[in-house]
Amino acid sequence: MGLFSKKEEDAPIDELTPEISAKLDQLAQKGNQFEKEKRYEDALQAWQEGLNLIPEPQQFYSETVWFLAAVGDVYFQKGMYSLAYECFDKARGNLSGAGYGNPFVMLRLGECCLEIGDEKNALEYLLRAYMMEGEDIFERDDDGEDDGAKYFDFLRSHIDLGKGTN
Repeated sequence: MGLFSKKEEDAPIDELTPEISAKLDQLAQKGNQFEKEKRYEDALQAWQEGLNLIPEPQQFYSETVWFLAAVGDVYFQKGMYSLAYECFDKARGNLSGAGYGNPFVMLRLGECCLEIGDEKNALEYLLRAYMMEGEDIFERDDDGEDDGAKYFDFLRSHIDLGKGTN
């Protein structure tokens, strides 16, 4: 027997069933609509229901990242930065790889870190987001909200983002 137990070796091989995938899509759309209507508690409930449908160990499913990011984003918008950080940190640690390579997850982690006073990690995550998406990731959303100028200014004040060679 190898270093891992049989259960650990088998954990990531299962795909979500078409039924669960369809239900997750439905709950994601429902949550998104509630969020658009600023019905945040209803949105959180829909997304939490989605998370509850994802089998354990959830960290092997990329869908977990979507739902954690959605929940974390609502917490962020409500100024609940510690709760938002917890969600985005779980998303970042997702073993599917979908979290660490997601620029939005990196952006929100950096923003949350800055808001809770962790400038070192804020700088790391904001720089990662910038490296993946460039300055555009700090622009306002389509609805004109979520002004990232504060976070981009923080990044720019600590890192030379010049386009030329140094």
